[in-house]
Amino acid sequence: MNKFAPVIAIPVVIVLILVMTGFYTIPAGERGVLLTFNAVQAGAVLPGAHVKIPFVQSVRTMNVQVQKFSAQESAASKDLQDVSTTVAVNFHLDPTKVTELYKDVGTAADLERKILQPAVSNAVKAVTARFNAEDLVSNRDVVRKGIEAEVRAALDPYSAEIDAVNITDFKFSQEYSHAIELKQVAQQRALQAQYELQKVKIDSQQSVVKAQASAQATVVAAQAEAKALQLKQKAVTPELIMLDAVQKWNGILPTMMTGTGTLPMLDMTRMMQPATRRAVDRQSAK
Repeated sequence: MNKFAPVIAIPVVIVLILVMTGFYTIPAGERGVLLTFNAVQAGAVLPGAHVKIPFVQSVRTMNVQVQKFSAQESAASKDLQDVSTTVAVNFHLDPTKVTELYKDVGTAADLERKILQPAVSNAVKAVTARFNAEDLVSNRDVVRKGIEAEVRAALDPYSAEIDAVNITDFKFSQEYSHAIELKQVAQQRALQAQYELQKVKIDSQQSVVKAQASAQATVVAAQAEAKALQLKQKAVTPELIMLDAVQKWNGILPTMMTGTGTLPMLDMTRMMQPATRRAVDRQSAK
């Protein structure tokens, strides 16, 4: 038995190796491409456990989840300024067409290197050339949509789909960035000067309005006072003056000294008109 042990063990080991290499699994989020003598077999292999012929068949796995590709591209703007643009592309492989993609292009890494990288580079250069450098930032979304349309068109013949294209950064030359900074500072100073000039104008207008209002108020007050004085002049009569004096009189006439005694200086009641005298009498009665 000891002599035949190696003879029996060797076939057993070979069978175990064949059995172990004949089984394979495809993880979730991936698809398998089955090759028979390196020839692509039709139909993608779904996730799960599968069997293949050892040494005859092999499997290439393809990630069909969303993947990110990022690239930094330099291009010239419409006004011939150097602009460096960083673009991030989210894409995924069509799960039902991974075998076609593998036959035409290769793996997902091959797709990025052969198709996606040149497509992004061409798209950035083409779209950047439509805008002046300072307009790229203000029209960021328009630029993004333009790049996305170019990339989609480039990947349309292949079994890959674009989920989103985003511009993560714009960079300009140091000289141009400094020129933009100086321009923005000048614009801010101009706006500040314009604001201060407008404020001076408003303050002047307010002062004029206040002065006009004050002058008008003075005129109105003077007119009112003149009118009141005029009415008062019309209302004052000699009788009214005499009546007012009588109302304030305490009934004692001023006197003067003579050799025989004191005499009244003036008999007020004799100088009054009859109507005034009656008013005095009534006042005295009270």
